[in-house]
Amino acid sequence: MASSSSSSASNQGYSFDVFLSFRGEDTRNNFTDHLFVNLDERQIKTFKDNQLERGEEIKSELLKTIEESRISIVVFSKNYANSKWCLDELAKIMECREEKKQTVLPVFYHVDPSDVRKQTGSFGEAFSIHERNVDATKVQRWRDSLTDASNLSGFHVNDGPESVVIKEIIDDINTKLNLKSLYVDEKIVGMNIRLEKLISLINIDSIDVCMVGICGLGGIGKTTIAKALYDKISNQFQGASFLANVRENSKKDSDLLQLQRQLLDDIEKGKNRKISNVHEGMNAIKNALSSRRVLVVLDDVDNFKQLQCLVGKHGWFGEGSRILITTRDRQPLVAHEVDKYYEIEELNSEEALQLFSLYAFKPKFPQEDYKDLLDRIVKHAKGLPLALQVLGSHLCTKTPSEWESELRKLEREPVPEIQNVLKISYDGLDRTQGEIFLDIACFFKGQDKDFVSRILDGCDFYAKSGFRVLHDRCFITILDNKIHMHDLIQEMGWHIVREKHPKEPGKWSRLWEHNDVHHVLTRNTGTKAIEGIFLDMSTSKQMQFTTKAFKMMTKLRLLKVHQDAKFDPTVYPWRPMVPSEVLLSQKHFCRDFEFPSKELRYLHWDGYPLKSLPSTFYAKNLVELNLRCSSIKQLWKTERHKNLKVINLSSSEHLKKIPNPSSVPNLEILTLEGCRFTFDSPHEILELLTNFFSLILIGCINLESLPRRIYKLRHLKTLCCTRCVNLRSFPEIMGDMTNLRELYLEETAIVKLPSSIEHLKKLEHLKLPRCEDLITVPQSICNLTSLKLLDFSLCSKLEKLPEDLKSLKCLETLSLQALKCQLPSLSGLRSLRELYIGSSNLTQGVIQSNNLLNSLQTLDLSDSNVIDKGILIRICHLSSLERLYLHYCNLKDGDIPSELWQLSSLKILNLSWNDFSSIPASISQLSKLKALGLSHCRNLQQIPELPSTLQLLDAHDSHFTLSGPSSFLPSSFSEFQV
Repeated sequence: MASSSSSSASNQGYSFDVFLSFRGEDTRNNFTDHLFVNLDERQIKTFKDNQLERGEEIKSELLKTIEESRISIVVFSKNYANSKWCLDELAKIMECREEKKQTVLPVFYHVDPSDVRKQTGSFGEAFSIHERNVDATKVQRWRDSLTDASNLSGFHVNDGPESVVIKEIIDDINTKLNLKSLYVDEKIVGMNIRLEKLISLINIDSIDVCMVGICGLGGIGKTTIAKALYDKISNQFQGASFLANVRENSKKDSDLLQLQRQLLDDIEKGKNRKISNVHEGMNAIKNALSSRRVLVVLDDVDNFKQLQCLVGKHGWFGEGSRILITTRDRQPLVAHEVDKYYEIEELNSEEALQLFSLYAFKPKFPQEDYKDLLDRIVKHAKGLPLALQVLGSHLCTKTPSEWESELRKLEREPVPEIQNVLKISYDGLDRTQGEIFLDIACFFKGQDKDFVSRILDGCDFYAKSGFRVLHDRCFITILDNKIHMHDLIQEMGWHIVREKHPKEPGKWSRLWEHNDVHHVLTRNTGTKAIEGIFLDMSTSKQMQFTTKAFKMMTKLRLLKVHQDAKFDPTVYPWRPMVPSEVLLSQKHFCRDFEFPSKELRYLHWDGYPLKSLPSTFYAKNLVELNLRCSSIKQLWKTERHKNLKVINLSSSEHLKKIPNPSSVPNLEILTLEGCRFTFDSPHEILELLTNFFSLILIGCINLESLPRRIYKLRHLKTLCCTRCVNLRSFPEIMGDMTNLRELYLEETAIVKLPSSIEHLKKLEHLKLPRCEDLITVPQSICNLTSLKLLDFSLCSKLEKLPEDLKSLKCLETLSLQALKCQLPSLSGLRSLRELYIGSSNLTQGVIQSNNLLNSLQTLDLSDSNVIDKGILIRICHLSSLERLYLHYCNLKDGDIPSELWQLSSLKILNLSWNDFSSIPASISQLSKLKALGLSHCRNLQQIPELPSTLQLLDAHDSHFTLSGPSSFLPSSFSEFQV
């Protein structure tokens, strides 16, 4: 008879928690019955076989029930072995213990365990009968089962109260089952894959004690995944405890004491240890848990003290214990030296749509009317489960038109239920950390970390420390040196700025939306509360900048009036091309315009229309000045600006003179792209550059030479003279320039490089493409052992390259396209990943038949005579090759060696503009191929079945038939990227 109680059995895939095996005539109406009643009262789902019809053979349904039970209790009584049925049950139970790792608890009810183990006494008498009537093999199986079972740790019922033993059994089963299961919402999306990652991370089979931090934004699902994991694995430990809401429940020492008591009670099952203070509790936890394998979850931890008091050190816990800690703040985890971290990923777009739909549409499938709205919702929530659940519940009763209205409202007024959860972490920031957070949310999301750090340090905000705190609290992430922030976190920042004066933007600390800035500047409602203004003039309504509009903004730190800059993809990414039609003009300014604030740290004004800064301009606190495309002629004459580190005057064509070097002693970056000024003397720029690490002189057409003593620029990291078309020479390097990393000389008139270039010991990037006057390259360039990128492409007059390029052991990218000189051997470049030698004068020895280019991933041989030079067969050993370009190579039938189809890593292959009529069927061996170029192969008649991995086939102006099915997308090969 199965009890009707609910338990964890069904949740774990079992039919029963406990299977009772007993001899009915001995214990049915006393011990076993009392045990069953107690199990039932504790809601432990138990099977007792007193309703099954008994016969000679055990029923198959009973065998199945044993398999589907988590624990078996075997009550060995005086006549237990008399029953073949009982012995068959026991044999099956022990089989499941071996194969399914099920738990078996023996109870020795007024019998000696030795009689069970050795089959003596009443057990021996029973077996003397069995041996005469039962197959010997079965008898031996019964004997083995009794011996194994009696060797297990169990319980003894002799002359003492049976109730005491029953309580011990119940407590033990409670511990093993851990029936304190946790509620987990059924509407969970994306849980399984995340749970698998976490289970893999904690390595539950290891005997080491492991502490794992589960990190992420509020609302990302930390508690949910911790509860799901707890329910899934807690039964594998000797004790388990889930302490919820630790942050809220530990604000005082008395609260921490209560959490300690709960932890001990969960593990020890009602021993009710008496602890009177937190320090006593720490010692009690250590003593109670150090010999047990336990699972402890601390949910929502926010400081180190909580960890100290509850899960002190690894030595507090027995072998194989697992401690899981969920938190929004990584810092306590770092301080506590947890072993591993798991940061929960946001839901992808498909998962986000599924979760939102569960709440917004209930069982109904979303109608077509909602399609665009759903895309906007998913984009707004950015994979945050809390946001998707709240928004889904909020919108579930509304029509599409009402959804539209609600979405517009969300842009200005975030849902409080979401914001309140996210704001918890913000409330724990100190003043400067809070200022950094708001500056990033309003102005600097997506910007370069070094740029933002420089500005914030100029505001005395201690950026490095602040970034660390914001990162630890999951407010920001830094990828490729860019600062990223979740959209909902950014909206929380906006809301914090607006919330005290929602209808008065002039009283906000920061203004970033065009309409709000326009309102303040045109109505002169600005106040001293304003610290930053960013205004995009690309879509700006006409407005005039007046002194009066800025008069009260005495605390203004940051001012950016910018255009929606467009970029030329053929040149460097810092090259702005601001359309002339959107630049400001004189009419936007009053004649006596002034900046009233003495607190300015950052001034960026694209198209600044005045010829000079106001005479009263106070720049002593200024850190960065950016006046791209301005009408400025001269900045200042004698003022000293010791805090100024960056000046950008790109495309300021009227600039006649650069700032006096003595006025900017700490200047680090000077960008003068497209300026036409001349230096009064070569030494002027040398003096100016003393503290520089970056000088950008792109397109300075009047620049003919660099200072002879440029080697004295000890701090210089980047020197860019791209498109300085009259620059004809590079000076001798008379000493080590130990910091120079990047030297860009594209499209200059340089004729030769000095042999002393070898003194640039740390140089990593050297680019001279399209230097059409370049004739010679010194052999000493091979001594630049730190070089990672080298580019001499399209240097049509270059007579010779050094023979020893293969000594550049760090070189990763080499571009030698369209060179007429003979190329040397490149086979020693072990670190080379990208090689571009298309349209060049190849020799047979350029690539040799060895494994010395085994790191090569990209190879461009386009427009080259690869057949006559036997190069194709030599590249077939390049096992790491992913991209191969063979267009314009005059390839005919039979020219492509069969070994080429064995390049197992190949993802992109371009065979366009060739003359073959067919492609071998072995192309199907390219198991990773994603893109194939066959455009303008006009003789090509048929191609075989292509690899199933193919995503793109470029077949423009080719007229072949395709064998086999096709699921790839015909498109332009040049647009495809892996």
